[in-house]
Amino acid sequence: MNINFLIGTKAQFIKCIPVINEAIDRSHNVNLHDLKQHAQTTDALKVKIKDNYNYFELSSNSKDLGSYLKLIQWFFINLIKFLLIPSKEMRKEICIVHGDTLSTLLGVVKVKRSGGILTLLESGHRVPGIFKHFPESIVRYISAKLSDILIVNGIDQMNQLKAWRVRGNIVEISQNTIYESVVNEELSEKESRDIVLVSIHRTENLNNKKNLGLLVQNLISMSKNFDVIWCLHIPTKNKLKKYDFYDELVKNKIKLKDLIPYQKFLTLLNNSEFVITDGGGVVEECRIIGTPTLVWREEHLDQNHLFDEDTNLKLSYYNQDSIDYFVENHRKYRNRFQIREGSNPSSEILDGLQSLI
Repeated sequence: MNINFLIGTKAQFIKCIPVINEAIDRSHNVNLHDLKQHAQTTDALKVKIKDNYNYFELSSNSKDLGSYLKLIQWFFINLIKFLLIPSKEMRKEICIVHGDTLSTLLGVVKVKRSGGILTLLESGHRVPGIFKHFPESIVRYISAKLSDILIVNGIDQMNQLKAWRVRGNIVEISQNTIYESVVNEELSEKESRDIVLVSIHRTENLNNKKNLGLLVQNLISMSKNFDVIWCLHIPTKNKLKKYDFYDELVKNKIKLKDLIPYQKFLTLLNNSEFVITDGGGVVEECRIIGTPTLVWREEHLDQNHLFDEDTNLKLSYYNQDSIDYFVENHRKYRNRFQIREGSNPSSEILDGLQSLI
């Protein structure tokens, strides 16, 4: 069976690599079509893919797209190209796209114009409003409606797809594939360092100076007792400089770093006293590893029930009392690493696809 993966972001590579490797292990003909939205970062992740796959570049981009202008240019150049120049190399073949990014939407267009069998991994997340989480909500809905096969994990995602009246076949798996990415990495034992790891990139924070300023002031306060390390996405760095927060953070000994390789990031996450993030993938990684995590949002579209029961996650609500409570009591939020015996979502995905083809 020919299986095509059309991906371009760091998160898409992290969550799709276990599926790619499972397909290679099963001797399928695997084609990786790289949209190169995060070209530099994903280059470092490709070493985790096993041999015996075909690699194609769908974009000439060579760097991580960090500014909105460059992102928009890259998107429309490739959108026009895919619309005007249809190809048949994926016709009637399984074509997997992932998530709700601009890379997802470009992959959808490419597959539909090529006549492929559009398969959406991590589908069925709720849309709180078309413009509330822009453009993720729009991409999420359009991709689901156009997909031939939709991969979900959990009854909430299943019900959401039914509510949208999708026409595609639904394949349910036990959990997100990011679980395999985490457990396949060797993480060092926790060291006795008072690290606070920060990762922020969502537009709802970057485009809101008040929310970002509240975080900056809290990090400065935390730096008196903790070693604060902020791994910066390019748009985040740009916004910190625009709002005149960057130099203030440096002056207060906040360690501002570029993004680091995935294994090193997970190790740092494992060795942190607590984490502050707004990223869905990082939240899931923290839930698996068990590190106390302050989620820098007022809501989390939690259709995997990550926040249920005895969780290590706490929403900040951008409320100082909630933030202070978490910082003062973060140790009680720590959980054990979640090992789930017999869970292999990538294998479940391949089994589901083979049953439908």
